[in-house]
Amino acid sequence: MDIGGFGKTFPHQYGSATNANFSNFLTFSPAGDELTLDFAKTVLNAEQLGQDDVTDFLAISFSSTDYIGHIFGPSSLEAEDNLLRLDRTLADLFAYVDKRVGLANTLIVLSADHGGPDVPGFLRSMGINSGYVSPDHWDKEPVIAALKEQFGIGQELILNFFPPYVYLDRKLIREKGLDQGKVEQRIATELMNVEGIALAVSSTAMQENHLPYTPLLRAALNNFNPQRSGDVLVLFQSHHFVNDFHGEIVAANHGGAWSYDTFVPVIFAGCGLNPVEVYRRVETVDVARTLSAWMGIKPPSGCVGKVLVEVLNGK
Repeated sequence: MDIGGFGKTFPHQYGSATNANFSNFLTFSPAGDELTLDFAKTVLNAEQLGQDDVTDFLAISFSSTDYIGHIFGPSSLEAEDNLLRLDRTLADLFAYVDKRVGLANTLIVLSADHGGPDVPGFLRSMGINSGYVSPDHWDKEPVIAALKEQFGIGQELILNFFPPYVYLDRKLIREKGLDQGKVEQRIATELMNVEGIALAVSSTAMQENHLPYTPLLRAALNNFNPQRSGDVLVLFQSHHFVNDFHGEIVAANHGGAWSYDTFVPVIFAGCGLNPVEVYRRVETVDVARTLSAWMGIKPPSGCVGKVLVEVLNGK
């Protein structure tokens, strides 16, 4: 992908700093993480972190990996180069913390906010069914016809599809005296016939808890917020996704309910922890509760994670 003129082949050129996209190029490359490292060092110094008996918490987001994975794909040369450089960036950070605070006094936690699929071209070369989903090219006529048949009105009921939700004209539905849940369910039923869709779920059904308890529906419920979510949730089949990223066409995208999107590392290190590998399922929300238990404080009010006892036992 050639976003902003960054080029399609590795290595890439930043060009002149006068280029309007120059600052974006920094996030498309390891340079973004290296700048973040410099800022983290500045914060450590300016705030005198780790210099007294009060516990300090420093959260750092090395986010170039996210952009590079989207634009070039997780198996690209760009991603390989980025991870090698990120390894050096982390080594630099830990060496700096060791000098300022001491790693024996520092608990390190590494994780990520999501995983992601590989690009469809690569997956298909490995015999795995994969593809990009293009809602603009869907055949919408069967859905519109079904709505007209049942409710006497069709296209006007649908305002927008902003993945993963279809948004309906709730005001029009009320004006026509229609049942919101029934409209949602009919649209969900018709969407299940569209290639690339694994599941379409009515938000009313989720809010009223009228659904069986299955792994996919459990993931749908975890995504649902009655104050913010749309009206019909659409989950794509595994290794199928919309490749639009904030208006740009990208190689890979995340946001699904499948294991490649939800599988991320969770690593605790430092403070003399004993090495141990955990093979059961853990979740990123476990980090906050584990850190709270480590420090002997109450967990955050919205905390839903579990304490990773291996961390406490390894103290």
